[in-house]
Amino acid sequence: MNVALEFGTTNFCPVFQGAAVAQANEALGYDLQLFGENHNMAADIFGELRDAARATSRIKLLAGPVNFVTRDPGVVASAIAPIQLLSAGRAICGIARGDSAVALAGRRPQRHDDLARDIGLVRHYLNRETVQFAARESRLEWIGDLPYSPVPIEMVCSGPRAIALAAVAADRIGLSVGASPERIRWALGIIDAALASVGRTRSDVRIGAYVPVAITDTREAGRAEIRYRVAGWAHMSSFPGNDLDAQPEIMRRVTEQLREGYDYRFHRADVPADNPNTRQVDEAFGDWFGIGGHPTYVAERLHELVELGVHTFVTSLVGREHERFASEVMPLVRAAVASR
Repeated sequence: MNVALEFGTTNFCPVFQGAAVAQANEALGYDLQLFGENHNMAADIFGELRDAARATSRIKLLAGPVNFVTRDPGVVASAIAPIQLLSAGRAICGIARGDSAVALAGRRPQRHDDLARDIGLVRHYLNRETVQFAARESRLEWIGDLPYSPVPIEMVCSGPRAIALAAVAADRIGLSVGASPERIRWALGIIDAALASVGRTRSDVRIGAYVPVAITDTREAGRAEIRYRVAGWAHMSSFPGNDLDAQPEIMRRVTEQLREGYDYRFHRADVPADNPNTRQVDEAFGDWFGIGGHPTYVAERLHELVELGVHTFVTSLVGREHERFASEVMPLVRAAVASR
C-alpha cells in the first residue's frame, strides 16, 4: 500500500497568531498544523483555525485534540465545520479522552464508553445526519447548501482500549505511545485486531504517531536533550485505564511516577528543562521513548516506523530545530521511502 507521508507540528498557539503560525509552517513544507487545545494556555483554537484557514492554501488544519468533557459533541462539530468550509476541505477534527484541558478544568478524562458514544454523535453531526434526543432532533442545519464535505476524525490515543476504539471509529489514528519500534508494534497489533473485528483494514485508516524529537549535532547531545522532552508525551501512557504492569519495565518505572506526580504547570514546550516532570524521567527511558540526535539519525528512526506502517508524524520543536526538521529530516525520510 503506497500512502503519502505527512509531517505535522503542534503547540499551544500564541493568541491571534494562528494565521502567521500556519503560514510559516506551510512555507517550511509541513503538511499538518495542529492547534493544541487548553483554555488556560491558548485562546479558543477555533478562532485561530479560522484565521489559519483563510491564510493558507495547502496545509491541513487539525483541531486539538479536543475532548467531550469540556465541549459537547454538537458544539465541537459546529465549530470545526466552518473550518472545513473556509479551508476547502483541509480540516481535521482531533478527539481524545482529555488531558491538560480537562485537568485544568478540575475534571477527569472521559470514561471509555462515554467517549465511544460521543465519537458516534460527532460523526453524525459532521456527516450532516440527525441526532435524536428523546423527542427532539439535532443537526447542523446552518450548513444548508454550502459546499461542505464531512470532516475526518482523528483520535489520539495511548492505551489499548482507546487504540482499539480509534481503529473502529476514526478515520485517522494518532498514536501517543512514543517512538520505540517495540511500542509501535504493540499498538499496531491492537489496531489490526480491532480493524479485523469490524471488517476494516489498514487501508481504511491513516496511522500516525506523536513523536518526541530533539535535533542536535551529535548523537550524544541528542540522547541527553531528549530526556527533557518526553515527560509530557509519556504521561499519557500513565492515565488510569492503562495497565502499567503490562508495560515494558523501562517504561513502567517512569509511568508509575508520572501517574502520581505529573505537574500540569509544566505541560508546555517553553518551560525550564529541569522541572518536576523531567526529574521523573531517566536518560535511558528518554532515549527509548523519544528520538534525539543528528538529523540523519532522526530520519533513520522515523523511516523505521514508516516501514512498520506509520505514515504521519507529529512533533513539537522550538527555535532552529523546527526549521531543521523541515529542511533536513523530512526530505531524508521522503527520499528513503521513494527509493524503496
